[in-house]
Amino acid sequence: MASIQRKRDRFVLHWLDQSRSHRIVFLLELLDLDYEVKVHLRHPATWRGPKELFKVHPLGKSPILEIFHGDGLAPLVLAESGFIVQYLIRTYDYSELLTPTHPREKIQADYFMHYAEGTLQPLMISLLINSAAKDVAPRGLKSLTKIITKGLNNAYYYHEWLLNMDYLENQLAKESSGYFVGNKLTGADIMLTFPVYENIFDNEVGIKEITGMKEDLFKKYPRLAAWSMMIREHPVYNRVTEIMDEQLQEYITLHAKKKKK
Repeated sequence: MASIQRKRDRFVLHWLDQSRSHRIVFLLELLDLDYEVKVHLRHPATWRGPKELFKVHPLGKSPILEIFHGDGLAPLVLAESGFIVQYLIRTYDYSELLTPTHPREKIQADYFMHYAEGTLQPLMISLLINSAAKDVAPRGLKSLTKIITKGLNNAYYYHEWLLNMDYLENQLAKESSGYFVGNKLTGADIMLTFPVYENIFDNEVGIKEITGMKEDLFKKYPRLAAWSMMIREHPVYNRVTEIMDEQLQEYITLHAKKKKK
């Protein structure tokens, strides 16, 4: 009875441009859940989400997922990508489409869901902030800021990033299935779409500028590259990308018309 009731649940995803929201749309679509997406845009000056997001969750971050159970009560509000992915799979993956069957693989999948945000993403953010620091530094300090932040990246963050890239490449070699855990798509792959595919292999020019890396990413990390291409060509991933491109354009057009009025 509980699973029948859960099938009636309705989901509202608060999606923000240039955020980690896309993989949640991917997951909602994979699980064939009844969802809608509310589009939000960052403030061009502060890069923060709009005040509407703060009305949903005090931190105003994205993704935020509201779950309506149809009982007349306030929705369940979930934040943090790893938590959202883990909760959705554990609660709504009725056919175990994304759930490993072996107990150890379940633990592995949970690990990578937390690793993506707990270890890999902070490195990516640190590299990005340090590379951009010179652009926001006061006039007269830009050159000094560039020297200091480049030194920080070369001394620590870039080394750690390479260590993690090797780790992920070796994990794919160990599994030999093309997936990070077991022989099928799991929550581990869903979570890693953002830091590995979107941030790195779909952003080769940008990541080379941030890290200073000269080598060909696709040749240095062939298994990660193949995994990224598998994600890019996944029919559901393609579909949600098209859906969100359309929704974003509709949102921009609608708000442009409102401003003219």
